[in-house]
Amino acid sequence: MKNERHACVECGAELRAKAHVQRTRVGRYKVDDGSKMLPACANGHIELSLDDLAEYERRAAAVVLAEAAEIGPAEIRFARKSLGLTQARLAALMQVAPETVSRWESSNDPAAMSRVSRLALLAIVQGSEALARLDDRPARAAEVLKIHAA
Repeated sequence: MKNERHACVECGAELRAKAHVQRTRVGRYKVDDGSKMLPACANGHIELSLDDLAEYERRAAAVVLAEAAEIGPAEIRFARKSLGLTQARLAALMQVAPETVSRWESSNDPAAMSRVSRLALLAIVQGSEALARLDDRPARAAEVLKIHAA
């Protein structure tokens, strides 16, 4: 199956692996991610799976949480949604009240989310594979997402 060739669904041309830069808008920031080779045809159409798109979104959210000087409601909401979490589920993972997550996502105050909470959200985004292992048991989140001193 490895040598199986696919045709572009838009134009029928042969697909070949090409470098691709995916631009993702995270609130007021734009993140360009050129980390993957994707199937593309000579006419410039790319084949992007939902899993690839979800991976780009999680990486973009992580970059913004780690590097942006300020994050606001739109960036926090994007990070949560990139994980496919409800406000209540994120609140349970972070061990805060659901109203706190709601406030983070609606407040125009850049200081609404503390630095510690921002780092906790970043850890959840970066360790999103661990969320699948939690099996909807938020109490275990602290076990999976521990921060260890050096």
